[in-house]
Amino acid sequence: MLLNKERALALMAEHDLTAIIGTTLENVTYLTGHVGWAQRVYRSLQSYAVMTNNSEAGTDLILTRSDNTYFAAYGGYPERIYSYGGIPGVIFPEDFEPANDEQKRFQELTESGGRHNTVLDALLAALKARGITRGRIALDDEGCPPSLFESLKKSLPGCEFIPGSNLFLMIRLVKMPEELERLRAAAQVNEDAISAVFASLRPGMSENDVAEIWRENVARPGGMWHWFHFNSGPRSAYIFPPTGRKLVKGDLFMFDAGLFFKNYNADTGSCGCIGEPPEKAQKEWKAIDTGFHEALNVIKEGCTGQQIFHALRDGIHEAGMPEFNSPFAGHTVGLEAREFPFILSDEAKYDRPFLPPTSEIPLPENATINIEAPGGTAGFGGYQIEYSVIVKKDGWERLIPQDRHFRVIEA
Repeated sequence: MLLNKERALALMAEHDLTAIIGTTLENVTYLTGHVGWAQRVYRSLQSYAVMTNNSEAGTDLILTRSDNTYFAAYGGYPERIYSYGGIPGVIFPEDFEPANDEQKRFQELTESGGRHNTVLDALLAALKARGITRGRIALDDEGCPPSLFESLKKSLPGCEFIPGSNLFLMIRLVKMPEELERLRAAAQVNEDAISAVFASLRPGMSENDVAEIWRENVARPGGMWHWFHFNSGPRSAYIFPPTGRKLVKGDLFMFDAGLFFKNYNADTGSCGCIGEPPEKAQKEWKAIDTGFHEALNVIKEGCTGQQIFHALRDGIHEAGMPEFNSPFAGHTVGLEAREFPFILSDEAKYDRPFLPPTSEIPLPENATINIEAPGGTAGFGGYQIEYSVIVKKDGWERLIPQDRHFRVIEA
């Protein structure tokens, strides 16, 4: 199960909540395991999820008809499903016998007598079936149209609905074993695509050629790409989209690659040179690599983002690159590419429901973070090193094996 039920119930008790409602694709997946497509493509086709403060109860999935086939294929772990939106155009003969679980789930969803006309009807039915007519309900406001928020208030006047998207960030900070497996799978898709890039990289290729190799290898196992920043020569000093610029001997290059696989994210980066790098690049890379490992040395349960950031920045400065000025040292990663506390940097102040007043929180065991050190000089070029680690009680462990040495490509 992806859901950290114990942590969710504890935070619900702390804030006196009767129920929480997930509305974004990420939080619906988290509460129910459902991996759909319709909500990502069509804003009007919503799937929601409900969890109550009853420790014995499971979660409820409010499922758009357009995602019936995806739930049938991938399954999930909701206790109850409330589908809405009419019946798909498919005929089940009287003598039809499902050949497998997918067909069985699809038939049950299609012929279910619990179908509702609208998402509001289905959501109200789920809440009332759980006996919820009063109490405080945290509604994930990021995926909920304001009109639905208001309709819920009018339909259940005994309930207090409050914006709850930040509560989900706090719940999801500690990763469950199945989440770590999903993150490992996403990271491996990225790593395999990057390996294909390095196997093909040579002078004369354009940045767009390189990007196409990565995208093809992401798509092959079913991944979907967010971004692939590949920059060469002077363009490698910072993140730009790839262009038709061709790689030539002496070019520094860097990339930063992000994707998602079964709704979990992967993000990584690396760098190198076409041919032997100039002395300046060798010196600067050594400094960046030193600071990167200084940052790794402070990671353990209870450390903060600011401690990691200062270790990285100070380590790079002391190792011979005092002009290094990246404003952060990485970020959290999970169902979203950046989760709370968002970036590992100097302290940030917050005044939002359910979030602590500052980003300087002790990182818990099994939080998953990306450590990175992007840096460069305009007109010369730049560097990137990034990989994912899991915070452990007395240190950290790699999410997957990731080789991030400075790559020298034969020219």
